[in-house]
Amino acid sequence: MIPHPRRGLAVGFTTVLLFGLTVVLQAFLVRDGIAPSAAVGARYLVAGLVCLGIVRLTRRSLVPARGEWQAAVLLGAVVYGLQAILFYAALGHGSVASVSLLFYTYPVLVLMASLALRQVSWSWAAGSSAALSAGGAAAVVGFGRQVSIDREGVAMALGSAACVAVFLLANNRLIPHTPALVSAAWVSFGVALSTLVVAAARGELYLFSTRSWLILVAAGAATGLGTAGMYRTLTALGPPSTSVLLSLQTVVAITGSALLLGEPVLLGQVAGGVGILAAIALAAWGRRASQGSR
Repeated sequence: MIPHPRRGLAVGFTTVLLFGLTVVLQAFLVRDGIAPSAAVGARYLVAGLVCLGIVRLTRRSLVPARGEWQAAVLLGAVVYGLQAILFYAALGHGSVASVSLLFYTYPVLVLMASLALRQVSWSWAAGSSAALSAGGAAAVVGFGRQVSIDREGVAMALGSAACVAVFLLANNRLIPHTPALVSAAWVSFGVALSTLVVAAARGELYLFSTRSWLILVAAGAATGLGTAGMYRTLTALGPPSTSVLLSLQTVVAITGSALLLGEPVLLGQVAGGVGILAAIALAAWGRRASQGSR
């Protein structure tokens, strides 16, 4: 059963809040000096357990649909795991603002790839939505106190954006029949498997402080619920609209940083948030108009 678009938007906004919170929590982990592979692996291990726990409470099968188990684990281990490590590592090579600015170019990448693959037809609504999304994200993070990043950080942030685009486009084709929470669980376990193996090989697994564990558990829970929400949003809205909606994470991350890290929110950042909201509305309108013309 395909969720109603309005319900998909509601789930999408909840997902945005959860992922935005995760970005802020990651900033705390970076400050604590937790290595990328260890932090990502522990976070996604918790995320997978949270998702499986919810599936168990709803008395549904914990196993993916037939033939999709391997795809879910590999998609997490290779694509989503690489995305998470690159984003986390980029935070060590530049400011949160600069990393976010480059990362939130992925809606444009998704749109361009969808057009190239003929999954969507070109429209001024789609093009304008992508432009507003990228411009809004740029305004939100570009008016902070400092925007600086080295070459390695640029490569990592753009690589993370490319991985998200690949994941959003490949997910519906590779795991079309598995329920969202089950998919989220096994993708998360795939991320945890690959990243924890890397962390062990590099000697990055050690006893974390109580504070770090609390942050990891909170980030893992938010990640698990957010990943499940992303799956449902993908089903309801499709990759292009979902990528635009998820770019609103920027606003949540900036607001959370202001409240928890003491970073100021400037007028330009507010203007960028308005641009992202406009992009979401335009994408939703364009989708309905496209369906109505069929």
